[in-house]
Amino acid sequence: RALFGEVPGNLEDFVFASQATQAEAVKFFIESTRLRKWSTSGILWWNVVDGWPQFSDAVVDYYFDKKLAFAYIQRVQVPICLIVGEAGEDGTHPLVLSNDSREDARVKWAVRVEEEVISAGEMTLPANQNWQVDRLAAVDGPRLLQLEWETGGRTFTSHYLEAQPPLSLDWYRRQFEEHLSKKPGAVSQAKQENEPQDYSHPKGMNTGGY
Repeated sequence: RALFGEVPGNLEDFVFASQATQAEAVKFFIESTRLRKWSTSGILWWNVVDGWPQFSDAVVDYYFDKKLAFAYIQRVQVPICLIVGEAGEDGTHPLVLSNDSREDARVKWAVRVEEEVISAGEMTLPANQNWQVDRLAAVDGPRLLQLEWETGGRTFTSHYLEAQPPLSLDWYRRQFEEHLSKKPGAVSQAKQENEPQDYSHPKGMNTGGY
């Protein structure tokens, strides 16, 4: 209800809305922690997997089915990550490259809204540091910023949801189906051994909800 303004009246929408709420929340926790590097130095996960069938905040259920949050976590817990922070008093969002590895890395990035590139660049990112690479003008929203970065021969994707709740569930579902549902957290340029799980329908997600 806090994110979408109401509790859906059918099970399919309820499952999607509850899992989207959980996924966006844990993604935000991780990104916020990474942006506070050295002020906050890590996350201790609790209840990652359910010990019995239930409604809970676990990201994997008792039957080892992955909830939507699992995919969102994969995207933002890679060692090198592109993150959009919350807008400051100047009305802009910091765009930050975070390197939690022990090696410098050459990184190329782009931020898109639909097909428009609103930020792009390339740099050598020092080991174990965060670097602000741009500031993005805030809008009233809602809009979905699509984040993509390349490093070490691999391409990674994530997103930033710029909006004030309540959101339209139909709008979020459209954004999800067009931009988020079938993208893995890390896409290797080499052939993947396993296809990413399809999260575009509740049958591709854990149906226990959040």
